[in-house]
Amino acid sequence: MKLVRILFLGALIAVVLGSTGCFGAPPPQGFAGVTTDGDRLYVGTADGKILALDPSARIAQQAFPSEGEWSHAITKETRGTFGCGTSRTPSVLYSNPVLMDNQICIGTYDGKVLMMDMGSRESGLVFPQLRSGEWMFPRTESVIGPVVGSPAVAGDVVYVASSVKEGSRTLGVVYALDRLFGDELWVSEALDGKLWVTPAVVDGVVYVTTFDGRIYSLDAATGALLPWVFEAEFGFVSSPFIADGMVYVGSFDRKLNAVPVGSNGPAWTLQADNWFWSTPVVSDGVLYAGSLDGRLYAVDAQTGAPAWGTPYDAGEAIATSPLLVNDTVVVVTKKGDVHVVNRGMGMGARVPNPTNEKATTINAEVVATASVHDGLVYVRAQTNVLYAIDPVARTVVFMFSLATE
Repeated sequence: MKLVRILFLGALIAVVLGSTGCFGAPPPQGFAGVTTDGDRLYVGTADGKILALDPSARIAQQAFPSEGEWSHAITKETRGTFGCGTSRTPSVLYSNPVLMDNQICIGTYDGKVLMMDMGSRESGLVFPQLRSGEWMFPRTESVIGPVVGSPAVAGDVVYVASSVKEGSRTLGVVYALDRLFGDELWVSEALDGKLWVTPAVVDGVVYVTTFDGRIYSLDAATGALLPWVFEAEFGFVSSPFIADGMVYVGSFDRKLNAVPVGSNGPAWTLQADNWFWSTPVVSDGVLYAGSLDGRLYAVDAQTGAPAWGTPYDAGEAIATSPLLVNDTVVVVTKKGDVHVVNRGMGMGARVPNPTNEKATTINAEVVATASVHDGLVYVRAQTNVLYAIDPVARTVVFMFSLATE
């Protein structure tokens, strides 16, 4: 019988569901991260907004918004108690903003998928501007299940994983949406297990991993379930990452699994002392993976053989994916320490806090995806503040509050 360890991840995901009547719900605390198009930074905030930021303006500490910067609030209708009627409250954002051409796509925990046009948002026009390719799915007041992972865009199709309740069970559903108009192209059959993941789309196949320990493969054009379904003894906790025909995914038995596409068993597994919550990265044949046991692992992506003598010990849980910056790997711990590690030797050092040597680098919890832009690492803390870190000088360059009006 399958042994699925479903520990509810309360320390990592605090979903605010309650209402406080006429006074509304407390501010939501999602963990949408930072992405970049090489020109601007785009970040999801703790109060349900998408911000476009000019790094040069932020470094110069100019008033927000400077030229080319903007903020767009994503809200939902909330019904108050005691006959207080309805109001608009911020949506909860766990999904990262996904960029393509001049558009931004994001999913909400409230069950909506939005496609935004950068020019229309900069101009502050009413959303959605249909002629500019903006849309919301579903278009009506109805919703799909919660979207926790990020959308995946391949060509003119947006793929989104969600979860639905069916009696006492939670099932996964994958949607394919037209990128230009937001039309529903197909909906997968219900899949066993919760889908809190970002789909991986490779060579016309969509891969998703579930809390019930399955890797599903679906036809990207039709949504039909393909014959290959990998079943593990324990549930999977991370989104799938695919490179060179291998699916890499962390499981609830504290292992990172490398499963060849089409295989009935893993090529290798890496055992840690806690979960591999975040998605690993692969570069030059080496896989880098951070674990909640506080270690950064580097192994041969095809064999699993260690690339370093010992893993790098950051001392605290690592809940976000590693970042490759030139010849270093940058990892951010859940407690807010930033470590810069040499890719060749696995030796590194912590970036100190600029004002308190006993505090962590940014002195705030971090579970949102970080990003690299022009050599600086940008980290969104759960305090709704964006930090810029110079990994070469090992300094905090600036901090910027995302709590804009």
